[in-house]
Amino acid sequence: MVGILLVSHGKMAEGMLDSMKLIMGDCEQLQAVSLQAGEDFEDFRAKLMKTIRSVNSGDGVLVFVDLYGASPFNASCYASMQLKQEDIAVRILAGMNLSMLLESVSWRASSTLEELVQIASKAGRDGICEPVTVQDEESDGDY
Repeated sequence: MVGILLVSHGKMAEGMLDSMKLIMGDCEQLQAVSLQAGEDFEDFRAKLMKTIRSVNSGDGVLVFVDLYGASPFNASCYASMQLKQEDIAVRILAGMNLSMLLESVSWRASSTLEELVQIASKAGRDGICEPVTVQDEESDGDY
C-alpha cells in the first residue's frame, strides 16, 4: 500500500489529517509533518525524511504539500532525492486539498504510486468548483 504524508506550513497538515480521520476513521501509513515558525530547516528536513521512511511499506510514498516552491515543498524535494538512493520511491504533489486526500486514501491499496498521482491530481482539480445557484426571476440577485 502506498504511504501518504501531508506536509505544510503551520498546522495545516495536522488539520487535514484530523479532517481525514473524521471522515474515514484512522488510516494506516498516513501522517502529517508541519514546519513551525522558528523551526530549524535542517531539523525539519530530517523529521520529514524519518516520517517518509515510517509510512513507506515498499510501495512508495505520495507526499502532499500545501504550497509549490515554498520551504515544505523544497524540503520534500530534497528528501525525495535523498531517499531515491535508498530505493524509496517518493512523488510530490503541491496544492493539497481534502478532495485529493480522500480519493488517494480510498484508492491507494489497489493502485501503484504512479496511478495514485494521477488519481489524486484529477480529484484535486475536480474538487475545486463554484456552486451553481438558481435565482428567482424576481430576485435582485441577493442571496
